[in-house]
Parts: sequence; C-alpha cells; structure tokens
Amino acid sequence: MSFFRRAPLAAVLPRPWLKWAGWSLLVTIFMTGFFFRFAPATLSAGIQLDLRLSATALGLVASMHFWVYTAMQVPAGLLVDRLGLRRAGLLGGAITALGAWIFGTADGLAALMWGTGLMGMGLSAVFVALMKYNTLWFRPERHSVAMGATMLLAALGSMLAESPTALLLHWLDWNQIVLVLAALTTVVTLGLLLACQESPLILPDQPPAPRRPGLLRSSQMVLGQRQLWLLFACVGATNGSLYAFLGLWAVPLMSDALGTTHTHAALYPTLALFIYAIGLLFCGWYSDYLQRRRPIILVIGAISVAVWGMLALAPWQPGVGAFLLFGLLGFSGSHVAVIFSLAKESVGAINVGFAIALVNMGAFLVAAIVQVAFGGMLDLAQGWNLTEREAYQVALLLPLALSLLGFLAALGVRETGKG
Repeated sequence: MSFFRRAPLAAVLPRPWLKWAGWSLLVTIFMTGFFFRFAPATLSAGIQLDLRLSATALGLVASMHFWVYTAMQVPAGLLVDRLGLRRAGLLGGAITALGAWIFGTADGLAALMWGTGLMGMGLSAVFVALMKYNTLWFRPERHSVAMGATMLLAALGSMLAESPTALLLHWLDWNQIVLVLAALTTVVTLGLLLACQESPLILPDQPPAPRRPGLLRSSQMVLGQRQLWLLFACVGATNGSLYAFLGLWAVPLMSDALGTTHTHAALYPTLALFIYAIGLLFCGWYSDYLQRRRPIILVIGAISVAVWGMLALAPWQPGVGAFLLFGLLGFSGSHVAVIFSLAKESVGAINVGFAIALVNMGAFLVAAIVQVAFGGMLDLAQGWNLTEREAYQVALLLPLALSLLGFLAALGVRETGKG
C-alpha cells in the first residue's frame, strides 16, 4: 500500500519539479472535465446523427454530468479528507478515463449516460484532490494565485470545446475526438501514480498521521460553519447562473431573439469565457496582494447584479455594447478562486477537501436548476404572446434575482485573517 501513499519519483525528483509535476497532471485531468461540460453543444450534431437521439435525449446526456458531479461533491470531499489527495486523485482519474472510453465507444443512449455519469463522478474527486493539493503545496500568501491559475487553465479547457473542436470535426468524428481525450486521461492518470505526492511534508520515514476525527464529527464541523453556506450562496448565485447561461442559453438568445447568425452568436459566450479565464488569475493575484478576500467577493458580486440587470432590463443590441456586457458577465464569475481560498481558510486543514467541495456544489447545483428553470420561464413567457426578445428578458430575471441573493450573502462573509 506504500506505493499508493507515496509517489515513486518523489525519491529522485527535486522538490520543485515534484510539486509542478503533480499539479500539472491533476490540472490536465481537470481541464478535460471542463472540456466535456461544454463539448456536447459542439459535438451534438454528430452524436444525434450517429446514434439517432432526440434533442430531449441529448439534453439528458448533457445534464447527467452536472447532476452526478454535483451529487458527488460532498462524498468526494470526505473521500479526499479520509484517503488523502493522492489516492483519491488516482481513483478519480481512473473513473474519469473509464467514463470517457465508454462515452467514446457508445452505441446508444444508455452507454452515453453511463459514460458522462462516470466522468462526472471521477472529476468530482479530481477537483477536490486538486484543491487540496493547492492548499498543501503552495504558501498561504500565494494560495489565491494558485487557485486562479488552476481555474484559468480549467476555463481554457472549456474554450477548447468550442471553436477548436468545431474545426477538428472537419477531420475527425465526434467519437474519435472523445477517444483521444480518453487516451490522454488514461496516460495522465498513470503519471499521477508516479509523480503525485500527497504533501511536501511527507517523507519516507514519516510516522503515520494522527487519528482523524470520525466521519460524523468531521461532517458536523463543516456543515455547522455559517461562513461556508454564505460562500455556497455566493458562488451559486454568480457562477451557477453564469455556467447555465453560457453553456446553454447565450447562443439562442443572440441568434433566436436578436437575429444574429449562429457563428456570430457564439462569439459572445466565447468572449465571456476568455474574460472569465483572465479574471480568475487577476482576482487571485489581487486578493493575495491585498491579503484580503471579502472586498473582491463584494465587488464581483455587485458587478454580477449590475450585468444581469442590464441584460434583463436595458434595451441593448448586438454589437460593441453586447460584447462589453458579455465581457463583464464573464468577469462576474472570476472571484471563484478567491471564494475557494476563503473556504479553505475558514476550516481546519483536515477538513479542507470537504469544505471546498461543499462550496463548489453550490455552483453546479444552481447551474443544473437554472438550465431547466430558464427554459421553463421562456415557455411560460412565450405563452403570454410576448416577442422572443421579451420572453428572454423575463427569463433573465431569474439570474438577476439570484445575483441579488448572492450579493446579500456576500455582505455576511467575514475575513479570517489568514489570507
């Protein structure tokens, strides 16, 4: 079992090399997760044609990843805190790779559902393992920068699922693209086995770790933290709404309601994702520079309210103004790394995985709910004989209301003094 507790290369690699090797491997698998969350929209035509799926069936496949990933956040947090990030990361990587292989070789709806479900399950463990890796391997005063760089690269994974994947479809089938990602995930997971070390403090002759609190006690310690539930609400209101809108409803808004071409419509969420990625790194750096978390969360929360308000209520049109709005919309989710840092600082080191997983669950739970509720509000509004644009304005009141709740939650967040 020592082989699974310690990386074989830990004995030969210099400490800095070992640190970046483990981080790079975990981040690579995490990037594939963001790719698979946004790829169904790009790959949908080929999947539907080859497997003869209805739009409803394809929607089930896309949402399965979100629901499983959300449901597994707390179990994954407990798993990482109990088994350690190395073993949990290996298990998560293996399950993710298995899911990708099943998805890429699927011959029907059932296999697709199993594949995307397993990917959601595996990536939940990889995410928490990566967050705990950042906690253990990076100094506290650099933690938000590390989180920002992590989320920046993850966001790039989602961008690769858009235009680059659409270009690849000129030469490869959808399942060939998925199988390339499956092979990459398999190889990287094997790399974790060799080079992902639990902690820079673990040495070959180190005695066993002290006894951890029981599972029930650990759960009580985390779930009883008011601060974590406020952060849960903050990230759910901003990032949950953002992921749901950019992942499903932004392009139809621009094309169906505002009359742009599909190609032109796709530019707006692409810009938002780009600004989101850059903003993650900036907010992480600036938070560490200030040695404070709360001001960043408050300012970004206010921007979120303002942007959703303008999208829902202002008479904007496609063009420069719309690009500016979508850029600000992307920036309104870029404080997530700072939120994760504050969650880490709000609990003891032994419960970091559980705490970050609980907060992260807010984003994906709200995203899954908003994707469905937004469509329901559109259907309801269209039944009132409104125009397509007016129907979307009604539906956009949902993320606006959520952003207001998120800002109210942000007002209750406190500094820990550990930043």
